Amino acid sequence: MSIVYIIIAAIALCYIILIGLYNISWYRLKLLKTSLYLPKTKVSIILPVRNEANHILTCLDKMCQQQYPASLFEIIVVDDSSSDNTMALVNSFIKEHLQIKITVLELKLLNLSSKKQAIHEAIKITEGDLIITTDADCIMSEKWIGSIVALYEKEKPAMIVGPVCFYNEKNIFQKWQSLEFLSLIASGAASIRLGFPIMCNGANLAYEKKMYLNVGGFEENKNYSSGDDVFLMHQIKKKLNGKIVFLKSNNALVYTKAQDTLNAFINQRKRWVSKTKGYSNWFTIFVAILIFLYNFLLLAGFLGSFTNVLFLKITVLLFLFKCIIDFPLLWGITSFTRKKELMLFYLPLQIIYPVYIVFTSLLGSFAKFEWKGRIIKK
Repeated sequence: MSIVYIIIAAIALCYIILIGLYNISWYRLKLLKTSLYLPKTKVSIILPVRNEANHILTCLDKMCQQQYPASLFEIIVVDDSSSDNTMALVNSFIKEHLQIKITVLELKLLNLSSKKQAIHEAIKITEGDLIITTDADCIMSEKWIGSIVALYEKEKPAMIVGPVCFYNEKNIFQKWQSLEFLSLIASGAASIRLGFPIMCNGANLAYEKKMYLNVGGFEENKNYSSGDDVFLMHQIKKKLNGKIVFLKSNNALVYTKAQDTLNAFINQRKRWVSKTKGYSNWFTIFVAILIFLYNFLLLAGFLGSFTNVLFLKITVLLFLFKCIIDFPLLWGITSFTRKKELMLFYLPLQIIYPVYIVFTSLLGSFAKFEWKGRIIKK
């Protein structure tokens, strides 16, 4: 049993050190300070869509309201076999907004997964030096492009990872999702600040077109349905040692909505987890295993406590460690996004989280999932 205790202690120590470093890194991330300037960078925004009739007009409208020279950005909408009236709405919108260059592509041959193929085909015809990707169910402020370009022209990074958060959360389930999602954004930002990037979100991502071409795009991980964001980030870091930065700016926030149902939420998380089988970055693999093991210990310890009081003591200790070390990171990201009221759900999240992590990790590794009406195996 002494070996078991040593393993538990080692896992706990590694977790505390990791999250402690994340805390330090998050608070050392400086807010972007912008001033009046004349941007020079030509930007291409890529918007993959599939059955987004309920969201597409709002998203396009937000893009056309950008406080960025219309001559310096374009929007490329890539339709992935929409069966609703998404494209009819897009075409109608284009006729009413001729001041912005909006191009429509229809996705046909799939050599990659659909979203990766959509981005890949769009990049072929882009005119911009800087590619920005987002999703059709997202909205952003009028200073979104300007804040991204301000950082790009200041530091010339290969990739800029932007912040994403939920909005208009209507119930406890969605508020819980919102807080959990912010923990991922904060962890991703902190890991980037440390120099060991582990995650990013394609809903708010920018990278140099030349970097995408230099790493061979998504070819190396083309068989995975998800990962148009993380795999590319890893390739840029691994092959080119390109500079990757997180954009800590409220002007750069992209907002999206939480899932309405438990089934939709689980499907989304299974899709995210499925790509971990394709990871080759050692630090990302280490973090994924560590997070899983720590939460597995909490869950196993709780179940074991019904037969052995010692398991209960160990579980309570591990739970307290996690609550204490996680708190500063969640407080920091909720303060940044002006969502501190979500911290009311902090303790409930800590209780639910071990079950959720173990459950979705196993399902995402072995089960099929549905995305946009398609059944996908990986």
